[in-house]
Amino acid sequence: MRTHGRCSMKKGLLGVRRNLKEEQRREVLIDTAIKVFSVKGYARATMNDLAADSGFSKALIYWYWDNKAALFSELIDRCMVPYGDLLQATLDAPEPFQDKLNRLFAEFEILFKKQNPLNRLVHFGSLHDNTDKPLENFREKVNGYYRQVIHQIEALFQQGQKAGSLKADLEPSSLALFVLLSIEGYIYMSMLEERMPIKKVLIDVIQKYVMPGLVLHESQR
Repeated sequence: MRTHGRCSMKKGLLGVRRNLKEEQRREVLIDTAIKVFSVKGYARATMNDLAADSGFSKALIYWYWDNKAALFSELIDRCMVPYGDLLQATLDAPEPFQDKLNRLFAEFEILFKKQNPLNRLVHFGSLHDNTDKPLENFREKVNGYYRQVIHQIEALFQQGQKAGSLKADLEPSSLALFVLLSIEGYIYMSMLEERMPIKKVLIDVIQKYVMPGLVLHESQR
C-alpha cells in the first residue's frame, strides 16, 4: 500500500511538472507570436516564422492552435480582457468617485505599459476584415471589445453624476468615446515614431485640464 501511495504521488508530481512545462512552452510561443506579428503584421507573418523564432516545431504550434487566426484571436483577448476587468473593478469599488478615478488612472498607466506590444496588435486587428475568411474577421471582434469598454467608461461617468461628483449636463456617451479615441490615437501615433509617455500626453492632460471642467464643485452641489 505504501509503495502504491508513493507511485501515485510520483505520477501526480510528474503530471504537475508536465503541465508546467506545457504552459511554459505555450507562453514562449505567445511571446514569440507577439514579436512576429508586431514586426510583420498579421497578413505577412506565418507559422514558419513562429517556429523559426521560437525554436519549436510547427506541429507543436498547431497542437496549441488550429491556425494562425486562432492564435491572433487569443492575443486580442489577452490584450483587451484586462482592460475590461480593470474598468469593472473600478465600477464595483465602494470608494468615493474621485478616489476610484485616481486609482483607475494609476492602474491604467501600469497596465498600458505592460500591454504595449499587444495594444499595437489589436490596432492592426481592428483594421483587418477578411470577409472571405470569417475566422480572420478581427475587426468585429476588436470592435466588440471597444463597445464594451465604451459602455464601462460611460457607466463610470454616470456613477460620478449620480454621486454628485460630475456635472449633470455632461454627456457620458460622447465623453467615453472621446477617451477611447484619445487612447487609440496615441497608440497609432506611437507606431509611427516614439512619443512622450502616455501619462504626460493623456493622463495628466485629462486630470489637469479635462476633469476640472467636468467636476461639480462644492458651491454647485
